[in-house]
Amino acid sequence: MKQRIKPYQAAEVARLLSEGLIGGVAHGRAEAGPRALGNRSILSDARNISQKERINGYMKMRRAFQPLAPLCLEEDYGRFFETVDCEISLDYMLYAIKCKPQARTAIPAVVHADDTARVQVIRQDNYPFLYELLTEYKKITGIGVLINTSLNAKGEPIADTPMQAYQIYKKMDLDFLVLNKHLISNKVQ
Repeated sequence: MKQRIKPYQAAEVARLLSEGLIGGVAHGRAEAGPRALGNRSILSDARNISQKERINGYMKMRRAFQPLAPLCLEEDYGRFFETVDCEISLDYMLYAIKCKPQARTAIPAVVHADDTARVQVIRQDNYPFLYELLTEYKKITGIGVLINTSLNAKGEPIADTPMQAYQIYKKMDLDFLVLNKHLISNKVQ
């Protein structure tokens, strides 16, 4: 099927995510460390548990119970997650944070079985690309939270190069791929 390539626009990608599409992101430099932090990620709507099932089952071939982490606008953090009583950075998805009861109904796809989530807090100064996307997404849905998981297939490393990201997009049958300043898809008009 022929791929369409368009300029990336945060508002359009936010709309696609709000409509239930699942997309890959290969934006900027590759990340190093234990987590995908938005530069090499698969993003999806956290409001629908079927998104978690689709990503874990069909796309990543993982067990259904394996958690997916949330990207969360700083302004929405207190709405869904408990306050932490110590000095830790929530920029890197390293800590399991207790979810508030409303998280289970509003964003169930990122709430683990023990009612925690490995939250990545997004601000304009720490992740400007994700901040813009989440802000646009919140304009549509009223919620500044998305699923974030690494851009890789089972048993493979996280995508590093644009070519690797494109190959994962094709292999996993993602609905779209944001490749730096471009939106690629054969499913999006």
